[in-house]
Amino acid sequence: MKLTPLDLQQKTFRKVTLGGLDEREVRSWLDLVATQLEELTRKLNRQDEELRRREARINEFKDREQLLQQTLTTTQKVAEEMKVNARKEVENIISGAELQAEKIIANAQARRMQLVGEIEELKRARVSFVQQMQALLDQHKAMLDHMRPEPQKEEPPAADNVSFLAPPVNKKK
Repeated sequence: MKLTPLDLQQKTFRKVTLGGLDEREVRSWLDLVATQLEELTRKLNRQDEELRRREARINEFKDREQLLQQTLTTTQKVAEEMKVNARKEVENIISGAELQAEKIIANAQARRMQLVGEIEELKRARVSFVQQMQALLDQHKAMLDHMRPEPQKEEPPAADNVSFLAPPVNKKK
């Protein structure tokens, strides 16, 4: 039989002849109450132990949750830092590439201007060479013309020993 607080409050004992209570009935009642109180105490201790274990697990889960939250926060911060660093690195690479491209273009322009200058110089040298060659040719021609005797009129062939016997030849011009 399970005892309730109401049972304890309403329990009455038989009176014995001298005005006291029946000792066996009181003793059996006390044994019953002691047994149930012992069971309830054990049950309460078991429940307290279970409660402590569950609280320990809850605390463990809370610690894990806090650790996960910290890890997540740290991971997000690291990811953001990595993005910022990657953007900075990309900007540095692009800036370096643009600077290098500008240098290459400037060098190419300078080389182009140098080549254009060299081409112009070669054209002037060619014109000068052609003029000098023409002058040299003119000078040599003049020298050749000066060295050549002027063409003279054709003279009749010299008389040979027999030509005086031949009739004279009329030349028509």
